[in-house]
Amino acid sequence: MIGDSPQRVRRRAARRRRFVGQALAVLVAGVLLVSGVFASAVAVATGSAVPSAAGALMNSVGAPYPAGGSIPEVRPTVAARGGHLTAQRVAVAGELLARQSAAIRANDRRAYLATVDPRAGSYAATAADLFDNLQRMRVRQVRFGTPVVDSRGLTPARRAALGPSAWVASVELSFRLASGDTQPWRTTLRMAFVDRDGVGYVAGDREGQGTDSSLPLWMTERIEVVHGEHSMVAGSGHLDQLRRFARTADLAVRRVSEVWGSSWDQYIVVLVPPSQAQMERLIGVGSHTQTAVAAVTTSVGRPDPALASHIVVNPHTFDRIGSLGRLVVLTHEATHVAAHATVSGMPVWLSEGFADYVGFHRSGLPAEVIAHEFLSDVRRRGPPDALPGGTEFDPRARALDEAYESAWTACRYIAQRWDRAKLLRFYVAMDGARTKVDQERVYRRVLGTSSERFVQGWRAYVRERSDD
Repeated sequence: MIGDSPQRVRRRAARRRRFVGQALAVLVAGVLLVSGVFASAVAVATGSAVPSAAGALMNSVGAPYPAGGSIPEVRPTVAARGGHLTAQRVAVAGELLARQSAAIRANDRRAYLATVDPRAGSYAATAADLFDNLQRMRVRQVRFGTPVVDSRGLTPARRAALGPSAWVASVELSFRLASGDTQPWRTTLRMAFVDRDGVGYVAGDREGQGTDSSLPLWMTERIEVVHGEHSMVAGSGHLDQLRRFARTADLAVRRVSEVWGSSWDQYIVVLVPPSQAQMERLIGVGSHTQTAVAAVTTSVGRPDPALASHIVVNPHTFDRIGSLGRLVVLTHEATHVAAHATVSGMPVWLSEGFADYVGFHRSGLPAEVIAHEFLSDVRRRGPPDALPGGTEFDPRARALDEAYESAWTACRYIAQRWDRAKLLRFYVAMDGARTKVDQERVYRRVLGTSSERFVQGWRAYVRERSDD
């Protein structure tokens, strides 16, 4: 939800648009989700001591092998059984994960699967899908963090299935894409490890995380990936569908740059889960809350919540809104990416209205079409006394259409009453404002007016537009 804090977490709601001659649902959303990290460091000592092979192949967990060297021969890892068990388990896990990261970087599927528990059953297929997904995404700089052992991480059922030697650790996996998206991706894995006759293996990577947990798409589905000029589209849909989305994403990026400029990565990642339910789990919101949402911009998996580039599509609506609707939605969301808008103190009407202003840029649609619901309300009841606030942008708000459309008219008013350059200056300056006093100074400094006079001018503007 949107609050008054200058560093608030903003949820971007969607809206349905009615266009002349046909109904076109243009639904946009954004949500910031910060994933948690599990931590516990207690272990139970069992068995007799066997030397660990950890540390023989690397200087630190996840560090690359020496330049010019080959990937070490795939061989069993000697499991720890005694003494300082927690430290030994961390060392064993470190070696296994170093082998996994090296195999991912070298696209060596056999070496990767050699680390998997031969008795893990279905996990072998899951691990193979994960490896293949990462290769399709063209990941680079793969690193695992230091494992954090959790002695109570296994349920009784899993303990019985894996055996008494099994244990769990939380491990952070990070990587970057080969091109385009310059920021790291990070996720915390709950990994299970086992000892099979003195040899250590990985037996799972999402221990205790059910189907309702928020997990990356590349962990939960076998995905296809399309790499565009300015985008990567990854999802469980047909390749033809993903290629169409990639073409739209590339065009959306170019349109954003026409207005915002080129001082951003000019690259977006579009994730296409198989269902709305999966989309809701992916972004960490309640079930059946995103029906009116076509796409969200999220910083899930980002070390810095301001560096969001992941746009998650709701397949329930996105593929049904037509080519123009998809272009407007992705341009809107790409604007949030370019402007680092997931965390900001600016008024929500400005963030969403500006994204819509860019989204409808060069669409050829008149104001009566873009803001049909809002202008109809103005004709019936007159203009509202104030610009829309945070609660009016909730995805389940009854007047959601009108909130987005009125925000768009406010940004269009700035562009027409002053000019587009002033709109950009106003947006950037307001993004840096931390208090209401700071915001009032931005009105005076950039637009030469006060917030009160601005609202008065906007009300006259929309009253005039409603009469056109």
